[in-house]
Amino acid sequence: MQFDAVSAVLRDRAYLSAFVALFIISLAAYSYLLSSSSLNLAMPRIAFGLNAYALSVSILISALLSLSLVTNTFAFLNGARSRTKLGAGSIIAGIIPMTLCCTSIIPSLLALLGASTATIIGTTGALQGPFATYETLFIIVSIALLALSVFLNTRSIARCCRVGRNEK
Repeated sequence: MQFDAVSAVLRDRAYLSAFVALFIISLAAYSYLLSSSSLNLAMPRIAFGLNAYALSVSILISALLSLSLVTNTFAFLNGARSRTKLGAGSIIAGIIPMTLCCTSIIPSLLALLGASTATIIGTTGALQGPFATYETLFIIVSIALLALSVFLNTRSIARCCRVGRNEK
């Protein structure tokens, strides 16, 4: 039933175009962010400067994030609201792990807040360390939350809108 809901959403060219555009943008962002990530240190790089693990994680999270955004939009515009508020949380969870570990985002935020160079250098490692240490766990949680978001959205769409067997 959920596959019918996804195909119903992506049959519309506007939603399909939005999905493809979001996928490309998020894949480029994740590929850039993961290229400096701790996931990439030991294995040979195969595409976008990423190893096989980081590339597959980038593709999976990009697809789930894009599908979650598109199905959230479709559900909202068609009145197929879910009783849970998981959508925004799962999207944030999908973005945070790759942006906080091993990137210049935390040092930039500290600089914008007026921190001195010594504070930035001393604090950045302490702030990024847990994200680097538990990066795989954050990625797994992100994938699970995004998949749950897509599942709940498509279930709401399938209930509200005529998809699948009811269309025929």
